[in-house]
Amino acid sequence: METKLPTIKIRNIILRELRRSDFVDLFRIGSNPKMCEFLNWGPYKNINEALYTLDEIYLKRPLDGLPIGYAIELGGRMIGLIEYHTYNEFNNSIEIGFFLEEDCSGRGIMTQALKKVIWVGFNHLMVDKIVIATLNDNVRCINLINKFNFSYEKEEMIEVNEGIYKLGKYYSIYKNDYMED
Repeated sequence: METKLPTIKIRNIILRELRRSDFVDLFRIGSNPKMCEFLNWGPYKNINEALYTLDEIYLKRPLDGLPIGYAIELGGRMIGLIEYHTYNEFNNSIEIGFFLEEDCSGRGIMTQALKKVIWVGFNHLMVDKIVIATLNDNVRCINLINKFNFSYEKEEMIEVNEGIYKLGKYYSIYKNDYMED
């Protein structure tokens, strides 16, 4: 799988590969407990945790044949992240995860970012299927998924913290069902 992601400009938003220098913005976003409500990590307690996340998780992904992930940048600073993770070689699928800082929600930023990341997944990474998992009570994420042609796949318990599980849903879209506009 291709691990280098193309940079994408959407009006005043830039999707670019994560960099080690993003740790300050990652900490700012990830130290907010409300931001981490639907994530399986956080909130960060100190800035070194954000640096560790970048160094040991995101920046090492190419060693496993995965892209690093996209920083969502606005005005020269990272305001969110959208990433490809959990590649399944058996069905050539990849899962997408994302978050956006609270102050930027509701402005269509994640809708535009997800649209581009789906396109990159099918046309650059050449996967056949894209998956998104979300907790049942994450209404914003479910509403976002419903804007695209994703289909409900299954419901199961998702680990949100070590040993703590919540009910979640998996949605997917196949390349054959994807319609560019």
